[in-house]
Amino acid sequence: MIIQNSFQISKSWWNQFPYSLRLITKIRFFAAFGAGGVIYLTSLIFNNIGLSATDIGLGFTISAIIGTLTRFFTGNYLNKTGKIQLPLITSSILSISASLFFIFSRDTFLYIIGQSFVGAAAGIYWPAAEFGIPYFCHPIDTRKAYSLVRSWEALGIFLGVFLGGFMTNFLYSKSIFINDIFCMFIITYLISKNNFSITRTLENFQEKLVEQINNFQSKWNKNSAIIILSVLLITTSLALIQVTLPLDLVKGGIYRNALSEEITSLIISIQLILLLFLQWPIGSWISKKGRLFGLKFSLINFSFASFLLFISSYFNILSFYLIFFALILVSLGTASFLPTSTDVVFRIAPSNKKGFALALLSQCFAMGYFFGPFVSGRILDLFGDASIIWLSISCCCFIVFAILFRRFFN
Repeated sequence: MIIQNSFQISKSWWNQFPYSLRLITKIRFFAAFGAGGVIYLTSLIFNNIGLSATDIGLGFTISAIIGTLTRFFTGNYLNKTGKIQLPLITSSILSISASLFFIFSRDTFLYIIGQSFVGAAAGIYWPAAEFGIPYFCHPIDTRKAYSLVRSWEALGIFLGVFLGGFMTNFLYSKSIFINDIFCMFIITYLISKNNFSITRTLENFQEKLVEQINNFQSKWNKNSAIIILSVLLITTSLALIQVTLPLDLVKGGIYRNALSEEITSLIISIQLILLLFLQWPIGSWISKKGRLFGLKFSLINFSFASFLLFISSYFNILSFYLIFFALILVSLGTASFLPTSTDVVFRIAPSNKKGFALALLSQCFAMGYFFGPFVSGRILDLFGDASIIWLSISCCCFIVFAILFRRFFN
């Protein structure tokens, strides 16, 4: 009886959202489920194969460069057509190709080709996936809608990493790529089945939403430079958490012992569990605050989290507790940043440049991979630890937070 009542409550809560928003949420859940293990575990898999940290970082950098081109092509396509189906299906096909290259890869060459396809897929996927939310969520507030989507993405990423880590360690070392292929086929099916519904929803609400956003535009345009700087810094921090932190943990710190890949995967899973449970409540809380509050809250959390990662390198047993607390702050910062950033950027963009603006936002994520993983990989190879990286990120986040807080206190 209790289980049945819980199911009914969950079903009623889920059905309160518009059908189109639920559909795009499902699509993004499967995208995150497939990509979760690929994002967080690829560096560990190829480190175990024998690739250097520099080679691994180079792959992410090349992926980001290619993603730059596909992002702006996608943004231009969205501005002209306002349709998201073709980009989403194309990105699924490219992601399947990337996973196939990773499965057969035994050296740097095929690994980099796989990362190239990942970059192309991500560059096409993200602008289109973000573009649809404001049009699909009416009459739900956009920030609340982004919180819902990000919550399901957090669940997808957690399952992708947790199950991927289990399958990688106990079944097949590259199981995460098979899972990614499976999820991309599901996305293709969902889009094909609901093609007419997606088109009709976009056409019905695009004009109405543009008129509403235009009322805010003059207010937000003057703040765009500091907003984009904040987004760029936070996305760089996220890139380092995803790529550099696992390598830092398995290599060890100045006094911190190296951790096994299994424990490292467990630590990453803990952070993703925290994000899973924090995304919806934090996102709902942020939606009731000022539009820039989420960026400020995110910056200060990433600043303290990076500082804790820095000092953890100088301890051994105590370092585990410092890392755990840092990951709590990372989860808080991520949960506040993800729904806020897209909403703010969407609002500062001209009405005929929404797709391009979301491509630019997605590019901020890619720019975090341009030099962050490659430079941090070089530092890890040369010095053996990443403490200086975390200290630098901590200082930068705090400085930008101080500027943002002072200029836009209201």
